[in-house]
Amino acid sequence: PFSSSVEYRPLVSFLMRRMADDLLPAEASLIAGGLMDTAYVYLMLSFLVGIFLSSPFTSYQLYKFFSPALYKEERRYAAFVIVPFVLLFIFGGVLAYTIILPITFRILMWFITSAAALPLINVKDLVTMVVTLVLGVGFLYTAPIFLALLVDRGVLSVDHLTSQRKMVYAAFIIVTAVVTPDPTIVSDVILLIPFLAIYEVTILISKRLEKKRVERDS
Repeated sequence: PFSSSVEYRPLVSFLMRRMADDLLPAEASLIAGGLMDTAYVYLMLSFLVGIFLSSPFTSYQLYKFFSPALYKEERRYAAFVIVPFVLLFIFGGVLAYTIILPITFRILMWFITSAAALPLINVKDLVTMVVTLVLGVGFLYTAPIFLALLVDRGVLSVDHLTSQRKMVYAAFIIVTAVVTPDPTIVSDVILLIPFLAIYEVTILISKRLEKKRVERDS
C-alpha cells in the first residue's frame, strides 16, 4: 500500500483547528454531527477564504472599470468611504472573534453543564456561529458610514441623527440580540459600548459634511 511521511493539511483544516483552540473551553469536545457536516464546513470556509484572498484584486478591477466614469472629486470620495468601511468592518470582526465569541461559548457551556448535558459541539454549528457573528458584527459596525453618506447627500440631517440617538441604540441592541447566540445581554452591552463612540464620531463628521454641502449648494 502507498504510504507517505508528508501530511497534507489544507488551509481550511488549519482554520477549523484554530477556531476550536481559540474559542472552545477545554472541557468542550468538537464532533461531526452528520456525515456531510465536515464537507459543508470545508465548502463554506473555502468559499469565504477564496473571496477574502481575491478581494484586493477584485476591488482593484472594479475600481479600474468604474474610474473612467468618475470625476476626480468622486474618486477621492470613494476612497473616503472605502477606507473607513474596511477599518470598521475589520474592527467589528476582530471584536466579535476575540471577545464576544469566547464569552458566548463560556456562557453556553454553563447552560450545558448546568443541565447535566455533555459539552459536545457540532463542528457545523461552531463554524456557522463564528462566520455569522464575525460577518454580522463587522457589517453592523459599518452602518454609521451609510448614515454619514445620507447626511452628505441631504437625505438625513445631523439634527435627525442627534435626536434619534436612543432609537438607533435600541435598534442596535435588537439587531445584536438577533445576531449573537448569547442568551444573556452581556454580549449586546459589550458591542454597544464601542458603537456609541463610533456613532458620536459619525455625528461630528456629519456636521462637517452637512456644512460643506450647504456651502456647496449655496
